Amino acid sequence: MVENKLLDNLKVDIEISPDLQNLINNSGEIGPESTKLGLRKVTREMSKQTKEKVRSLGLVQSGQLAKSIRGSTTKTKSYVGTKLWYAHFLEGGTAPHTIKAKRGKYLWWRGLKPPGVKKVNHPGIKAYKFSEGTFDKMQSSGEINSLFAKGVAEAIERLQNG
Repeated sequence: MVENKLLDNLKVDIEISPDLQNLINNSGEIGPESTKLGLRKVTREMSKQTKEKVRSLGLVQSGQLAKSIRGSTTKTKSYVGTKLWYAHFLEGGTAPHTIKAKRGKYLWWRGLKPPGVKKVNHPGIKAYKFSEGTFDKMQSSGEINSLFAKGVAEAIERLQNG
């Protein structure tokens, strides 16, 4: 199972051939190790492609978004995402909205004369779908299944060669 922490509803089920599933299930030490190695290959490539997509979309004002995209793998799951607070706004977009200052304070940014303003009408943000787009492309092309199978094959080869 591959998940994306940026959008919790993105999940990919990796289709495994019956022969491969049988090998994983019936090979005590090979099963968990091969699954983890397969998922690790998927995670690395998905992280790399998501970073490339962020750069290709021009979301690089500070470079922090691309740098923050990380992946991690457990025995049965793979996660790719970022912990940046604004990433989900860029991924999914926002509708136009009003931003108001809290409790008698003012909103202020460089170039604005003090004391600032009480509210701002934000025009919204278009959805860039950098994460979901990468995810969908890899899944529909079969790249996720292919990477997983390569990882499993490498794990089996490692265990057989000692």
